[in-house]
Amino acid sequence: MRFPNDRHGEAAGEGPQPLDIVVTRRDVLDEASFRSTGVLDLYEELFPASERDSADDIVRWLLSDDVGERRHFSVGGCEMSYRLDSRCFILRAAGRAIGLGFFTYDHASDLIYCNHVGIGTAWRGGGLAHAFYRQMVGMLDALFPRNIGVVLEVEPFDRDRLEAIIADLERTGRRQLEADEQAELRRLLRVSWYDRLGYSVFCDARTMRPLACRSPCLDPSLLSSDWANGEESYWLMWQARTGAPSAEMRAGPLWHQATTAIYVEILAKSLVAADPIGRRFYWDYATALVARTLQLSATTDVHLARCLGDDDRQLLSRWRRLAIDLI
Repeated sequence: MRFPNDRHGEAAGEGPQPLDIVVTRRDVLDEASFRSTGVLDLYEELFPASERDSADDIVRWLLSDDVGERRHFSVGGCEMSYRLDSRCFILRAAGRAIGLGFFTYDHASDLIYCNHVGIGTAWRGGGLAHAFYRQMVGMLDALFPRNIGVVLEVEPFDRDRLEAIIADLERTGRRQLEADEQAELRRLLRVSWYDRLGYSVFCDARTMRPLACRSPCLDPSLLSSDWANGEESYWLMWQARTGAPSAEMRAGPLWHQATTAIYVEILAKSLVAADPIGRRFYWDYATALVARTLQLSATTDVHLARCLGDDDRQLLSRWRRLAIDLI
């Protein structure tokens, strides 16, 4: 597919180049052609190792496992199944990947899970990332007409920590940031980007603070005693599909549905189906962790709210006035 209105982009120091979007299992049909786009190199460039899945796993999910067919497996004599459809959207300039979007549609919940979205550093600015995202969502709606919206995880940011970082930069005039400071700022910037796209965050209506969601360890091959060390906390963000009948679903049931879709239907089932016997105890661990997350929020009045409050926006404005580039 050509980019909307046959738009042209340009990297730093280069002239205009034609852009197009290709999609796995529609335009990109096999592993060789997928790898030849350079999208896996871009993925490695954009995301730190701690956030990346293995390239082989990505290829398997996109081209053979998550292809919209129901998969069956048994854990401890209990028959289970799941049905996923994963797609990678690749934004190309002159045939080479400069942007990617990795999404998974869960047929059980009719939710689309956004795994990763990114644009090459040299191509950011000028609204290209937003245009790419909007185009992907339109294509997802065409591929999965029953979907009710998109859910994703973001790493929580610490408002007090950000206040301290930015205040120190303002006071001292220093331009170099430590790695942990850059990581904290990136969390704010990532949430800000999805906020501008119109996403909401699940929060406690009483405090208006985002609800924490605990992700199971992503590596079942580790010793079970190490699984807890591999867990991560996230906030879940949500964007309803425009005009979807369930767009007005109450936030509490939607929180339960989204958490189950991400961590049971997509994560746990995919990992356990690869080795149902060897990973039985991982299944028990992962599902118990999800159950605890849902139990902790069972009596919470869940609300959907804008991702950034006034205090967050003030911090963001102060950071932008510093005009410091993150490495």
